[in-house]
Amino acid sequence: RRAILLVFVGVIFSGFAFVPSLREPVRDALREVVGFRRVEKYSSEIEVAAREQGLEPALLAALVYVESTGRVSAVSSAGAKGLTQLMPAAASDAAEALGLSEPSPEDLLTDAALNLRLGSRHLAWTLRSEGGDLERALVAYNAGRAKLASWIDEQGSYALWRKRALAGGDSPTLAYAWRVLSYRDTFRSRGSFQEGPLTPFELNDA
Repeated sequence: RRAILLVFVGVIFSGFAFVPSLREPVRDALREVVGFRRVEKYSSEIEVAAREQGLEPALLAALVYVESTGRVSAVSSAGAKGLTQLMPAAASDAAEALGLSEPSPEDLLTDAALNLRLGSRHLAWTLRSEGGDLERALVAYNAGRAKLASWIDEQGSYALWRKRALAGGDSPTLAYAWRVLSYRDTFRSRGSFQEGPLTPFELNDA
């Protein structure tokens, strides 16, 4: 049966070779499925890390998918590391806040549970710092709070910066935030995680 299935799959994909317009969507869909399963492999660790900070697990899973597609050893060109793509300074601050030892670069690239705890803490802190606005917090997580602050200073407010970014139609930071929110909804629909509690900002106000 396995051999027959492999032959069948081979025939299907050889057929796609003659239909260029279908090849890329199929590859993209397969990449997504592989990425989802890679992220969901860490579902227990994601649940623990998210709930420790009062975040929705599906949100943290979406951030992991967009940042690293679930690759614990991922390193960006800027030096961000691991599942949540933490910069060293952010990882150090998060570890201090959690009462943990400063993580080494190797820790961030091999210890999935630790990276998720630190990334979740950094996201929760960013969310609080940005007034509980999730889109704005994700923009800050991606670009850095200092960078976002400079954009806001230039435009006068986040709303005005956002309006200008939308008018330009080429803001990778807004696109990043929307991707995370979209994949949060995807992980919700997949039923990979239980629905999460309130955000830290909301919990503090409750």
